[in-house]
Amino acid sequence: MSFFNQTNLFIMKKVLFFVAVMLLSVSTASIAQAKFGLKAGVNIANATGDDVEDADSRLAPFFGAFVNLGLGEKLAFQPELLYSMKGIKNTSSIMGVDFDQTTKLNYLDIPLMLKYNIAGGLNLQAGPQVSLLLSAENEYEGGGESETEDIKEYLKGSDFGFNVGAGYDFGPLGVDVRYNIGLSNISDEEDGDIKNSVIQVGLSYSF
Repeated sequence: MSFFNQTNLFIMKKVLFFVAVMLLSVSTASIAQAKFGLKAGVNIANATGDDVEDADSRLAPFFGAFVNLGLGEKLAFQPELLYSMKGIKNTSSIMGVDFDQTTKLNYLDIPLMLKYNIAGGLNLQAGPQVSLLLSAENEYEGGGESETEDIKEYLKGSDFGFNVGAGYDFGPLGVDVRYNIGLSNISDEEDGDIKNSVIQVGLSYSF
């Protein structure tokens, strides 16, 4: 199976079109006043779909960088590049022995956010997100033993979603909360149905 299926290619074209429109909207003055920064935080990651049963959220970190480009007095375009850890946790019993399973999915997330300043430092955020799968594994622990299984071959190499959230900037420091809605099926199995679902709480610092 190819890296991108037809649906993913369609979404990718839409995302690239969105980026092109945003960049054309950015004036030379805005580029000159661009703010660069770093951000990090925690993902409260889970998944939805027919193949997901009795899953608990996995707490895992994310970190990366961003650039903030002004589009007007209240509006800004903020593309980001984040190393983001996702997945799920669940417990199963085999012959009376409880096993904890943690699915660890590591992505390179590329959120393309529009930020609208309501008042003061309070802002609303929304935008699409492209994600590239870097690694994937299931980790099993139980009965005094542990085992790790690589599952990257069973998942698609890309994911697409949409972020909505809000934040507050205290000068160069900022805090935001987002919900990433998974829009594409990440399972590479013929009848698979899995979508990422992540609540993200982050801190940022602008230079």
